[in-house]
Amino acid sequence: MTKRIGLIFLFLFLICGIIQANKKIVILYTNDMMGRLKGEPAYFINKDFPPPLGNAASCATYIKEERSNGQKKGYTVLLLDAGNCFGNPALGELKIGKTVEFLNRMEYDACAIGIYDTRLGEDVLGNIIDKTYFPWLSANLISKTENKYIGELYKIFDCEEAKIGIFGLISEYGPIWVEKGINEQFFYEKEYERAEEMIISLQKDEGCDIIIGLTNTGFVHDSLLADSLTGIDIIIGGGEGRGMREPFEGTINHTIICRTYGNLSSIGRLEIEIDEKSKKIIGYKGDNITLFEEQFPPDLEILRLLSE
Repeated sequence: MTKRIGLIFLFLFLICGIIQANKKIVILYTNDMMGRLKGEPAYFINKDFPPPLGNAASCATYIKEERSNGQKKGYTVLLLDAGNCFGNPALGELKIGKTVEFLNRMEYDACAIGIYDTRLGEDVLGNIIDKTYFPWLSANLISKTENKYIGELYKIFDCEEAKIGIFGLISEYGPIWVEKGINEQFFYEKEYERAEEMIISLQKDEGCDIIIGLTNTGFVHDSLLADSLTGIDIIIGGGEGRGMREPFEGTINHTIICRTYGNLSSIGRLEIEIDEKSKKIIGYKGDNITLFEEQFPPDLEILRLLSE
């Protein structure tokens, strides 16, 4: 009887040890915001009686709730964006100033530079980078006038759970999407070669445990990148392509690919489980949360910003 009780206690001790050995990180992400800050009807759900979306104000509510949970339960929360924050300049109403203020108030950890962001031109884009409190990432976007990379190549977050390296990538087909006058200001390097160089830098030189790519290249290119290169653990994508309700895992290198439906109609949440010893991802779950006004009451601070 005593031996049996001892075995039970040993079993419970081992189970507790296994549970304690794993930690988690929550990654919140947006992409293709396109300057759509104000709430709008969700016609894609019901064209006759569309439920109202809160967009930026409801997004703020969700972000603050998740960060509060992270503080209470002891896990890291990262907030990232995969580019195209400012939309198509040809359509007007970009709300550049308000979008910058929204990003700053939400305290994004990093944003990628998207194709539509470059359509604003080098001067406007540079002004945006100067006025934000977080890094804009792109490993393959070069200013032709200054002959240097725009923004930062990558950013490292030395979290308690793991050391995370994040790099940005913009579509090499930028010249197809931007106007001729804008195209003359930028040079878009090849995606594959620069991504490979970022993996080497982050793994060997910086000693990162986990590598995340913020890509504005489209879903097809994300998939090709995931299957062609070993070392990218997560791709948060933007640009041309479909949104995804849940993360997609590549079949070759098991890269986790995520993206929202854009237009700030939703925010993505990816929860990754980290082994305490190896610092590697051993499990994950994700969702794409539609920002219904009723479910996530609009944040008053952001509502005031939008009404100014």
